Amino acid sequence: MKAVIKQLGLRLLTAPPLYGWLQKRALKDAPVTILCYHTLRPDHETIASWLALRQSDFAAQIAALRKTYDIVSLDQALAPATSDKPRAVLTFDDGEWAMQAHLLKTVEAEALPVTLYVATGQIETGQPYWFDRVINALQSQGETQITLDGLGHWTIGPALGKPRWEQIGAVLEALKAQPEDTRDALADQIIAQTEPADAPGFTPMTPMTLAQLQEVAAHPLVTIGAHSHGHELLDRITPDAARDSIARSKELLETWTGKSIDHFAYPNGNSAPAVVEILKDLGFRSATILGDRLAHASDPALLLPRISVGRYDALDRLRLRLVNI
Repeated sequence: MKAVIKQLGLRLLTAPPLYGWLQKRALKDAPVTILCYHTLRPDHETIASWLALRQSDFAAQIAALRKTYDIVSLDQALAPATSDKPRAVLTFDDGEWAMQAHLLKTVEAEALPVTLYVATGQIETGQPYWFDRVINALQSQGETQITLDGLGHWTIGPALGKPRWEQIGAVLEALKAQPEDTRDALADQIIAQTEPADAPGFTPMTPMTLAQLQEVAAHPLVTIGAHSHGHELLDRITPDAARDSIARSKELLETWTGKSIDHFAYPNGNSAPAVVEILKDLGFRSATILGDRLAHASDPALLLPRISVGRYDALDRLRLRLVNI
């Protein structure tokens, strides 16, 4: 019954004329709508990960956005508006291989400006970060028992899809709370307790190669931004370590792409005043957090909020989040 009531509420709020009024109210001060994605997967692939959006869902979202918004680059969004239409920016975090394999085709076919925030450590080593390794390891069919001494015990499966992702998410949150230098070892412990991933059509989460990154970065509609070197939670490490990670990512990306790297995204959205000062010192023009709201003129350029979008977000629910509901 609750699900039925919720669905009826979504239909009511997203139907004209009520949705038009909500949209007009939300956009009256000309905010910029910045969406935060991570990666894409073909519809036939099975992966229990909110991070991996189905390509058909992405296409539907782009079509819905273009009815109201100008989809612009991040640089255009930071400049004075040139039309009366509200502006939307599409950003992708981390630098997963599908940016070259899947997103680039859409960028070309749809003339779609996008910003990719790339964490450079995984590009340099070719190895996924701990969180992608954990997601990959927990994609086997059936049920898996995971125990981490002192942290807890989790049952993963047997369901796939969203229920599986909720179980995986609980494991990821437990690891995020641990010291930065222990997470890789904890991921190794999890992997040691799993069978090889065998979900139908599953393709692992892996980083772009350097050649793939350079191909993507060369496209005129793609803006590359930094996302730290090691995807550290920057408010939980020392300011010196944060500076080293941010500066290294900026330097590597500029060397690899031959372009100025002026924009940054805080990993996991974690910011702190000391980190903001580091970004100022390093010359970044903008930086994005999460926040799940629109970016207004009053928001500092180094703390721009975004709305996160993932695999299990229905289009009607996303439309409500675009109007701050």
